[in-house]
Amino acid sequence: MFLPITSNSRKRPAPFRARRGFTLIELLVALLLLDVGLLGLVGFATSLYRDGNDTRATARAWAIAAARLERMASVACDGPFAGSATSGGVSEWFTEALGPNETRLLADSVRIATSRGVRFASLRTSARC
Repeated sequence: MFLPITSNSRKRPAPFRARRGFTLIELLVALLLLDVGLLGLVGFATSLYRDGNDTRATARAWAIAAARLERMASVACDGPFAGSATSGGVSEWFTEALGPNETRLLADSVRIATSRGVRFASLRTSARC
């Protein structure tokens, strides 16, 4: 059933509503906060990269020292000696001294320069003659 449209049944226009959306000031503040966050993220990534390089250099120093000690332990006893080696920014000092009960004391120190300073690795062990 259809009802005739009368002047009383027509809808009146809704009262004025506030516009939806963002103002230019709100968008600028949001962009500023985003920029500050991104700059902080870039700074954090740079710090992680530097720390990673230092960690790799320190691990390299430990590996060089361990390899030298393994080589020294694998050769026969020749008596006490000391030596040094330098190559590619890496300096190394190593010694062998006679110990008690037919053993020898082996020591190796490695120095590597990094972007944040100098890193040292020192290892000492004993080996049978």
